[in-house]
Amino acid sequence: MSQKIDRYIQALFEDVPRTKKALELKEELLGNMRERYEDYLRDGKSDSEAYSLTVASMGDLDEMIAQVMPDEHFRQEAQYYRRRSARNTAIAAATYILGAAIVVASALAPWEGVQILAVVILLVLVAGATALLIYTEMSTPVEYREDEQGDRWMKEAQRHPGGQTVKAVMNLYWIVVTTVYLVVSFLTAAWGITWIIWPLAGLLSAIIRTVIALRWQHE
Repeated sequence: MSQKIDRYIQALFEDVPRTKKALELKEELLGNMRERYEDYLRDGKSDSEAYSLTVASMGDLDEMIAQVMPDEHFRQEAQYYRRRSARNTAIAAATYILGAAIVVASALAPWEGVQILAVVILLVLVAGATALLIYTEMSTPVEYREDEQGDRWMKEAQRHPGGQTVKAVMNLYWIVVTTVYLVVSFLTAAWGITWIIWPLAGLLSAIIRTVIALRWQHE
């Protein structure tokens, strides 16, 4: 039942940015609720009774949570980091595409050894683009980061009227990507090159999600 308390607190802070004050308040409330829950159990209450009494004893927490909600300065900072992330992701995607284009073009060149040079250039570009993505993620303060593994996007999709349709389309997107990868790889036998489809598809997916999320936030 203590896990139910954890889920209750998690739901309360679902849309609250992970600032220091918000995290401190979250831990304080969670600790208080767990302590009260254990007290009710020691008094002979059942699990369900202890949980209900614990929630009721906390009263209305909306006012406390409102005190740690972001102000205008925080919103501006969050918007800056969000736009920077979108910009750097787009740059990385363009870099991956450029590297793949160089490798493809090298296959048409008549000069010997140009393919090897193209692969070297591709690796350098991939390393640079990947470093840019890692830097963007690591240099973004934790309170301005989106939830891990697309959780924030999934929550937005669940709340938005067209969210389920978008999720279905994105699932279909990955099926198409897999099909294209297999077809192209088998037809060309260029397995050493066609792997680039996956990072490109991942970056394109991230860009699409970012654009959709930004549009939802402005609706």
